[in-house]
Amino acid sequence: MFNNLSRITGTFVSQAHGRGDDQAVGHYTWQGIYIALFTGAILTVLGWHSYLVLPWTRNPAEVQELTYVYIKWRSLSAISTQLIFALMGFFQGRRDVRVPMYAGIIGNALNLILDVWLIFGWSGITIGGNVFLAMPAMGIKGAAIGTSIGTFVNAVALIVWALEPRLRRKYQIHHWRRPDLKAIGNMVRVGMPAAAEGFMDMTGFLMFTIFVGTIGTVQLAASQITIQLLSFSFMPLWGLTTAASVLTGNWIGEGKPDTAAVYGRQAFKLGSYYSILLAIVVIFGRDWVFRVFTNDPEVLVLGGSLAVAAAIFQYFDGLRMLGSGILQGAGDTMYSMLVTLGIMWAGFIPLTWYLIVFRDGSVFSAWMGASVCYLFMGLAMWRRFESGKWKRVEIFK
Repeated sequence: MFNNLSRITGTFVSQAHGRGDDQAVGHYTWQGIYIALFTGAILTVLGWHSYLVLPWTRNPAEVQELTYVYIKWRSLSAISTQLIFALMGFFQGRRDVRVPMYAGIIGNALNLILDVWLIFGWSGITIGGNVFLAMPAMGIKGAAIGTSIGTFVNAVALIVWALEPRLRRKYQIHHWRRPDLKAIGNMVRVGMPAAAEGFMDMTGFLMFTIFVGTIGTVQLAASQITIQLLSFSFMPLWGLTTAASVLTGNWIGEGKPDTAAVYGRQAFKLGSYYSILLAIVVIFGRDWVFRVFTNDPEVLVLGGSLAVAAAIFQYFDGLRMLGSGILQGAGDTMYSMLVTLGIMWAGFIPLTWYLIVFRDGSVFSAWMGASVCYLFMGLAMWRRFESGKWKRVEIFK
């Protein structure tokens, strides 16, 4: 719900940077930090009480139990996660994409080490008759704790870089700024539709997962692997989306929306080329892709068809993501929210229910239905971009 609200810091920073207003860059970064602290605290409380709503999913009891364990311990990093989004906006909004990459590498490298140590456990090393670093296997709890620690370190790294002397001199980022209710109100006004869009998108997939879970545990596991596969495949597209959003904001801030449109079209082209190439690779490698995640023979039986479904889905999802990112860079977030609301809740969720529950369909048919819905969302985003209405949006009021 709140990720895009914290990310909206990047929209305000990018447009302020485009018009050369260094003070506004620092000011809106601080207001984004306040939003991140507030939303992160809410998410932490909700995560620790998520056991109250998990029974609504009607998934198997063992799935609910493990889900709560993971959510509870991952919730400890909610504030860190939101701070990362806000601080990434400070760096990326100024076209400094290296620092977030370095911080992310540090956090993820630590996460990888902690995963091996905490998930599987270790007997430790013996020095002078004493055992050090011994750890019992913690399973999914260890996975959540490792990710939470890695996320916290990622946030700390961004803070340290933001306090670098050159940035302090230019943007006065080290000077504490009071909460500015007018500025926060502007950010919430622009950011809440984006937050609602993300919430509706994730809610749609939550319902999708619930419906798939009613088929059986094997189908649910195969669907979750498909989601994990997509999370890897769309990361380059997410980077391209971030670049398109930042450049859109920069050029609009500089008073050159037509130049922003030129970059937007190039982003769509590059995203299409990448998605088509990736689809070809996944389709040809469909028989081995799932083996990266599991050796369960029942799940692997479903892997080939779901890999094809993922190849198709990621192309349409990429169009949607790129269009939404460009519009968000311009501050045109309401349109994206309305499109997502209409298609996800009036199309995607009912269609998934119809295919799985009413028609007793397969997990493959559910993913193909999802592809159709995301195709319509992608086309709607492209239509808005081509209309040029986003060029006239004003975020500083």
